[in-house]
Parts: sequence; structure tokens; C-alpha cells
Amino acid sequence: MRRIGVWLIVLYGLVSALALAAIPLSAAGWIAPDPLSAIPALLLGLPWSVLLPQLLDTQSVTVNFVLLALAMAINAALVWLLVRAVRRWRRA
Repeated sequence: MRRIGVWLIVLYGLVSALALAAIPLSAAGWIAPDPLSAIPALLLGLPWSVLLPQLLDTQSVTVNFVLLALAMAINAALVWLLVRAVRRWRRA
């Protein structure tokens, strides 16, 4: 179970990093410009990607990008805690 948990977290982190990287790459024109490039990142950060920006209510692109990364980090931490809880439950 431990290896599966590690792979889940690594896979989520990789997909999240790629989704985050697509936003500035699209804005800079390095990849095909797409106004919807942030949608995958927003979906990977749910529900925190909706809640965190409402707390600060900012129009700053940089702050919103950091909040989106924070939302993904919260989800990764929750997956880690869930895997750890399942591992303890299986040992008991």
C-alpha cells in the first residue's frame, strides 16, 4: 500500500506541475495561446481553488497563481494523509 500511495502522490504532483506550467507558457506564447489553459489546474485544485481566492479577493495574477499552487499542495497533503490512514487501518 505504501508504494501505491507514493505513486499516487508523485503522479498527482506531476500532473499538477504540468497543469500549472501550461498557464504561463500559454500566456507567454511558448505553446498555443489558449484562454482556457488554467481550467485543468483549477480542476486539480478543487475545492480549494475556488475557496482560497474568495478569502483574499485579489486581482493579482501572481497571487492567484500562488493560491492555485497552494490548493494543489493541500490536495496532495490530503492524499498523503488518506494513504497513511489506510495503511494504519490495515495494520490494526
